[in-house]
Amino acid sequence: MVGERRDQEQISAIEKKVYVWKLASFLAESGMIMSGEELAVHLNRNGVLTGYETAYSGGRGIFTLIRVTWHWLNDDLQLNREAANVAVAFVNRDGEPAYKV
Repeated sequence: MVGERRDQEQISAIEKKVYVWKLASFLAESGMIMSGEELAVHLNRNGVLTGYETAYSGGRGIFTLIRVTWHWLNDDLQLNREAANVAVAFVNRDGEPAYKV
């Protein structure tokens, strides 16, 4: 079922960032992009919910997740290449980077 994890536990904020990081790395290394809306559908399909335990809608919440993942990688972990992957892998509806560095 959409939005339902197999183990019924909510994924942590760190796990969400790692998930977005790894997906961004795959997309960037493959020369692909994904819109925020597509990321929301992907996360929902795989049972990853917002901090409010609701499905992502593809609006502000998904772009907040992209932004906080970029800051976590770049500022906290000093993983600049990985942060750059997040910046180029996810785009808005117009095909522009979802997070501009």
